[in-house]
Amino acid sequence: MFRMHWRIPKELVKIIENTQANFKATKAGEGLSTKRRVIASYALMGANIKAEFIALKHMKKIKWTRPELKFLFELKQLNHDNLTKFYGICCNELDTFYVLHALIERASLEVYIGLQYLHKSAIGYHGLLITKHCLIDTNWVLKLTNFGISSMLHEFVKWNVLHPLAENHLSADYFPMFAPELLRETSVGDNYPRGTSQGDVYCMGMILYWLIYRTDPFEKTGLKGKSLVNEICKKGLKPEVEDGDPEALLKLMRECFNSTPENRPKLKTISQTVSKAFASTKGNLVDQMIRMNEKYAQNLEQIVAERNSMLQEAQEQTDRLLNEMLPVSIASILKAGGTIPPRSYESATVLFVQLCDFPALVGRSGPEEVIMFLNDIFDRFDVIIKRHDAYKVETTGETYMVASGVPSENDGRHVIEIAEISLEIREESYVYKVAHCPDFKVSVRIGFHCGPIAAGVIGIRSPRYCLFGDTTSEATARKLMTTEEYSLVKRGIVHVKGKG
Repeated sequence: MFRMHWRIPKELVKIIENTQANFKATKAGEGLSTKRRVIASYALMGANIKAEFIALKHMKKIKWTRPELKFLFELKQLNHDNLTKFYGICCNELDTFYVLHALIERASLEVYIGLQYLHKSAIGYHGLLITKHCLIDTNWVLKLTNFGISSMLHEFVKWNVLHPLAENHLSADYFPMFAPELLRETSVGDNYPRGTSQGDVYCMGMILYWLIYRTDPFEKTGLKGKSLVNEICKKGLKPEVEDGDPEALLKLMRECFNSTPENRPKLKTISQTVSKAFASTKGNLVDQMIRMNEKYAQNLEQIVAERNSMLQEAQEQTDRLLNEMLPVSIASILKAGGTIPPRSYESATVLFVQLCDFPALVGRSGPEEVIMFLNDIFDRFDVIIKRHDAYKVETTGETYMVASGVPSENDGRHVIEIAEISLEIREESYVYKVAHCPDFKVSVRIGFHCGPIAAGVIGIRSPRYCLFGDTTSEATARKLMTTEEYSLVKRGIVHVKGKG
């Protein structure tokens, strides 16, 4: 069984008459607009829910069939930003039959999105698509109303279950807006036309005519009401569409008026053509403001993305520089806002590498050539360091300082790491050629020492990771004692200057 949550008890429905409707109607004008609607009456449901309604006179009690119950269930389930809420039906309790939708007090002409949703739904059509059923709410969102009910009402009226009320919805002036194939099976002014998706497309063409020419599509004929409908049904009368611009839109309008329903354009084609034709002036002032804001927001998002990318790149560059100045583990703690207390290490190895005969090379070179030489050769040393568990502490002039075992201890492997680094730097110096002095032979002094050491970060604005202690001094001394040979000699106890 289908839920009958669309059925509204008579106790909830109260009809409110608008006593100023006639006065307002004389002031409203007839142009296409988003003006406030002139509403003769509306229904009040409960304390504060306003609804507009279609009212018919009950002639017989309605016995709902299963297909009708399913249809009303589907109608109640419809939910879309561009459709008014279908509240339900009040029937079999009063002399009057009511179909109730949410009340919207302004009107508009943009209908494509809501109509596309209806055509794809189980309902499949609007059925009563005229300008007075295209509304916008207080948030300037378009709403289609009175959708999906025309075929059902047509059958009820046809079989004398319901009878139209003269004052409600069935003015003969509205009927020329509907498709000819639907008018031929409808008694004008006495019954509702059936609903079809192709009939909606015909009505869409009528709305486009209003939009472009700002006048009644059949005004030039001088005919109205039933006489006009007879000309449409029997002689195939169509709105006169003059040649002009926008050509694509006028061609589309003619296709909407095609006498063969299957040859009328799809809603997607209508939407694309209208969007192109009114790309700069689509909608009302608020619509244009919204589009400007959307365009501004998109541009702003692009700018923010570019700035974020630049910020990310700058952050990565800062991280690279910081990681050159400090060990990675130390830099990570400082970036997180932590502090690095000074620390003593029981055993670490410090290496010094000095370029020999550097003053002689400086005398043969310009400032740019000296800087390029130091950058190039120290960069090659850096590549060697990265292959080992070691950290480049600093470069001072032609001297290059490396340590292993600090700040991350490596269980005594620091001696092996530094020894391998020393040999690789030595091999690199043998093959290195100075670009601006090809005859200059690069040679290095290398000295390293293992022992206890103290380490800590010095400086706030320009922090440096510094090493202190006898181990550093001894490594410097070993560098100064080197010769051009690589030989190992067992020397026993050696007297170290300044150490006893």
